[in-house]
Order: sequence, then structure tokens, then C-alpha cells
Amino acid sequence: MNGPIPGAPPEQAELERGAITFPDAVVIGLAATSPAYSPAAVIGPVVALVGVYAPGVLLASFVPMLLIASAFSSLNKVDPASGPSWGRGC
Repeated sequence: MNGPIPGAPPEQAELERGAITFPDAVVIGLAATSPAYSPAAVIGPVVALVGVYAPGVLLASFVPMLLIASAFSSLNKVDPASGPSWGRGC
């Protein structure tokens, strides 16, 4: 019988040596840092353009993002794979 033993802890998956190349590591690093870097890079120009109205502009830009996140949350309740569009062959 070749299979996992019931009740045994699962084997730890290991990454092969050299499986992630330097360009892959750069992409992973950019994907991990861009959510924090994007607002930091945009706040300066926004403040320079709109001045004291910057908090209102940032709040107004947050509303569509909140609605989109809410829509994906609702879709995920109906179809658990509805969020990642790349999984649909798009």
C-alpha cells in the first residue's frame, strides 16, 4: 500500500535547489513590497497637486476599492474560486 498513513503528520514540502531564479525572486520581492510602496509613492504628488484636500482625495479613492473588495467577498460566498481571475483561463 503506497499512500499516506492515516493519522500521520503530513510530509513537509521542500523547494528544490535553484527552483527560484533571480528574476523570480525580484518578482516575488516586488509583489511583496508594492502594496506598501504604492501609497508611499503617491502621497507626495497628491499633496503637491491638491494640497489640503489630500485627505478627502485619499478617502474618495478608498471608496471604490472598498466596494470592489465587498463585491469579491460576495462572489466568494457564492463561488469560492471567484476572486482569482487568472485561475479561470482569462
